[in-house]
Amino acid sequence: MPTLPMKLGVPLDQMSVFFFASLALAVWLIYVFCQRKFAERSVTGSGDFIYQMLPRQLATHEEYSHGFLIYFGSMATILVVLSLLGANNLEQLGLTLPKHLSYLGMPLALAFVLMGALPNVPGLMLIETNMRQYAHERAYIPDAARATAERIAAADFDFAAYAGEALRSPQMRGILPGDFTRSRHTIEHSWARLCCLVYALKSYRMEGFTGALDASLLQDYQSDLDLIESQKRSMEPQVTAYRSARESDPYYTNEELRRCIVDNLRKLYILLGCAVRLKTQPNDDIDLALRPFGVMLKPTLRPQGTGDLKLVSLTTVAMSVVLLGLAADGLGQLGLWTTSAVFPQTVMQPFWDAAATFVPYAAAIIVADLVRRRAIGKGRWFVTSGQRQQASGANYVRVAVICGIAGYLALIIWGLTQAPPTEDSFRIEIPSALLAMVTGAFYVFHLDNAEAGQRPSRAWELGAETVITGLCGLIAACATWQIILGTAGAAVDRIILTTLINAAVGFALAWYIPQAAAALRYDPLVNESQERVRALQTAAQARLGGAAAVWLDQQHPVLDGVSPRLAAAAGADGFERAIALLQGPQSLTA
Repeated sequence: MPTLPMKLGVPLDQMSVFFFASLALAVWLIYVFCQRKFAERSVTGSGDFIYQMLPRQLATHEEYSHGFLIYFGSMATILVVLSLLGANNLEQLGLTLPKHLSYLGMPLALAFVLMGALPNVPGLMLIETNMRQYAHERAYIPDAARATAERIAAADFDFAAYAGEALRSPQMRGILPGDFTRSRHTIEHSWARLCCLVYALKSYRMEGFTGALDASLLQDYQSDLDLIESQKRSMEPQVTAYRSARESDPYYTNEELRRCIVDNLRKLYILLGCAVRLKTQPNDDIDLALRPFGVMLKPTLRPQGTGDLKLVSLTTVAMSVVLLGLAADGLGQLGLWTTSAVFPQTVMQPFWDAAATFVPYAAAIIVADLVRRRAIGKGRWFVTSGQRQQASGANYVRVAVICGIAGYLALIIWGLTQAPPTEDSFRIEIPSALLAMVTGAFYVFHLDNAEAGQRPSRAWELGAETVITGLCGLIAACATWQIILGTAGAAVDRIILTTLINAAVGFALAWYIPQAAAALRYDPLVNESQERVRALQTAAQARLGGAAAVWLDQQHPVLDGVSPRLAAAAGADGFERAIALLQGPQSLTA
């Protein structure tokens, strides 16, 4: 990266202490604002019951804290960067603040704008909304709660605890003992589950003993639990009529009744799952807590991680650049050659260079991760090939282009903190966008390989990213110094150093990201989908033996023309239908 004089958008004079005091106060205001804002629902107007719950109720304490730190850290960083840019630079970026505003009061003014207390500056409020939604996603809100509800729905149910005295309870009215042995996806089985869970939760609340459940959540949603119980009572005559109709017509069904039962069951699964997750300790499985309710979950192990993937990746970049820069400075002091004017001359120079080098890598990793998550959420990232999903090569090209643009814009903003914008400053940063392009493409490539379990050889992972990143660094350095000095030959030592630094960064990222991604990739919904498929495979193996593999991948009209494997992966309802088909007559199963 070029060596430029450090010149912030605000003057560093005797009044600097007041500016940084104002900045600290503004960061504190943002912290208070973020605490309140992060607790708000990220989706409103949805009829899905899960979006009626607050973020704090949909995540464990650890998940919530992790997401909040991402949100607050992002907002605080935006505030600090905009404050350091200064009013003149912000105006050139299209962000206009009140006239005659002193640079001492700018951090507070920006904080109030981000908080919505002052008239909105176009773009800033959109940034806040996107940051909050992204942080909620990183806290698995509401994915973790939804995945827990699906685990409960797909789990086997032990009716043994409800077969005695409990059957004489008013909440169990309408159940017949034979309902406990009916196959999955039948109205009788779902009705029995609903009655049992209503009875269990009512007993817990009446006795005042919540045990493994979060008492405050049950209190907050007492009206919803009462409504579910009321709807259950209103369905009792319909269940009686359904049983009578089945006696005269074995093929009779009532889809409206089944949907009503399933809808109330899902609400109970969500409330029960959230109440248990909020009460359990970190890294504890909720299996034991749900067993008293009859829910027989299969134990699952969440992958153990060593930290946030992006945070460690970016830290690796910064450390690599600083250490190599310090080593180069020390080497230059030995006098082995006549160093150029742009080679690091002081101990502080590697730190300034590290900040500039860090910018395109940070922008690439953050933007690439965001683009990939958005595309996966909309079902546009993977393409289906047979029974498997594969990544599309076009995705990597799109990510590279988007990351290149993001990296270039980030470098321009960083340059504004050092010197006023010029035509050359806009041209200088163009070659460095190559680094953001290659880093973003390799980042999503490593994540896709780790998720699919199809990583290439370790030598290829390390060699490809190291060489390509180093080459891009060489191209960027030559072009940059050609623009600045008029000839790249006047900065050969700095070009070599820049090439080595970028190659080292590529090696460090290739060393860490693929292995960490394989260990850290955790998506509650994906994990639950895989767990349902494994449960179906086990049941099919027990019922069909050697023919299980063929049956799992065979399309079936009862499952709307999809295979049992794909039906189970799609959701808890598809899993129940596949299990019901498996438990049915052998002729239908085949």
